[in-house]
Amino acid sequence: MNELKKKTLKGFIWSSLEKFSTLLIQLIVTLIIARFLSPSDFGLIGMLSVFMAIGQIILDSGFGQALIRKKDVEEIDYSSVFYVNLIFGGVLYIILYNCSGLIASFYHEPELNSISKVAFLIFPINAIGLIHYTLLNKLIDFKTLSKITILSSILSGGIGILIAYYWHNVWALVIQNLSLYSFRTLFLWIYSKWKPKLIFSTSSIKDMFPFAMSLLFTGLISGIFNNIYALVIGKFYNAKELGLYSQADRFQKIPSTSLTEVIQRVTFPILSQIQDENERLKENYCKIIGVSVFIISPIMIFLLLTSNAIFEILLPPEWIVASDYFKYLCVVGALYPLSNINSNILKIKGKGRLILNLELFKKVICIIVLIFTVRYDITILLCGVVFYSIFDLFVMCYFCGKQIRISLGAQFLDLLPIIASIIGAFSISYCVKTILIDFSSWQIILSLFLLYWSLYWAFSFIFNCKYLHYSIDIVNSIIGGKNI
Repeated sequence: MNELKKKTLKGFIWSSLEKFSTLLIQLIVTLIIARFLSPSDFGLIGMLSVFMAIGQIILDSGFGQALIRKKDVEEIDYSSVFYVNLIFGGVLYIILYNCSGLIASFYHEPELNSISKVAFLIFPINAIGLIHYTLLNKLIDFKTLSKITILSSILSGGIGILIAYYWHNVWALVIQNLSLYSFRTLFLWIYSKWKPKLIFSTSSIKDMFPFAMSLLFTGLISGIFNNIYALVIGKFYNAKELGLYSQADRFQKIPSTSLTEVIQRVTFPILSQIQDENERLKENYCKIIGVSVFIISPIMIFLLLTSNAIFEILLPPEWIVASDYFKYLCVVGALYPLSNINSNILKIKGKGRLILNLELFKKVICIIVLIFTVRYDITILLCGVVFYSIFDLFVMCYFCGKQIRISLGAQFLDLLPIIASIIGAFSISYCVKTILIDFSSWQIILSLFLLYWSLYWAFSFIFNCKYLHYSIDIVNSIIGGKNI
């Protein structure tokens, strides 16, 4: 096994362990807390999501990615960015603290005034550990990051459950999130060997500034628009609808966004090392995209197939409406890996301006779709989300493919066996589902699980899908790997 493959595999294993252990813990915590809180309580936190997302993006300001991409990083680079992050974190909190009343007025929810003042404390707290996190990512030390994140999630989850049990209100969610970032920052300082020094270089910041700012503006656009539906639902519908949507979106992101982020996070620093070797970059990129779609997309379609049964088992009856929203979001999740992993190519090639221009173009389309759908009920709004995801997919595949000379048609032709296998497995399973109306939710999930995945693997074999074989090789490498 060559060195690049070893690094990728090791990073993937530990990053996956961190991500999915954390998600499992957070899922269990959320399901327990949902027994004591109402959808409206979750909706109140959802109303702050766009501000939290924007704040986190500004806090990193693109310098984290710039440090990972930079080949020869010196101590002064890390320390300089550390102090920039501290300034950003403090200024962010002061601004948002003073805007808390405006946020409450915007949503017509007076309670948000006090909630936001406490919730936004995550920015100065997170700023203290951001460079430690970036450095561990650059070193591909996902083993240490796994320990930090899992331990932080367990401790903060326990605090959230206790508060929910005794108080039965939204503060359980606020304090849980705040304690998560507090523990995470504390453990980053304990486990990381790096400590900031009293040195600062303006030239170092200037050197990274163009690339970092392009990513910052791109991130801001993405952050706003990734959360714009939460903002719109909170503003034009109500807190309960937003709570239902937020829970459905959270469940959808567990497999789709999380797996994709693991792959992006592991492959970005590794592919950056071969950014000047176009043929090698192209070969590894195609494998990453193919295996990602082969694994993630069928998972999302299976969840769509069993959505009602899943929500009946996991949540109280007042949450069942969220299962209908979940179906639309599963389609979005199935498309997500192909669209988002593509963006790594533009980052690796240093195409910050192109990334920004593409985001601006896509978001104009997003606004147009939103204007046409927001006047109707929320299901029409979700149809608009699906339409935009398809549009986003084609745009990213086309422009990223140009960077490594792969046409749009060639990309989809390469993935055709996967698409055909998913459609075949879903169609047959859906027909069978219609005759399982007298089955319990557990029986429906188990029956469809066995049928759907048997069909998917069978169709993949029949269509001679090469990514089936790549995936098997990865599993064999994991099983046979040593000292991971």
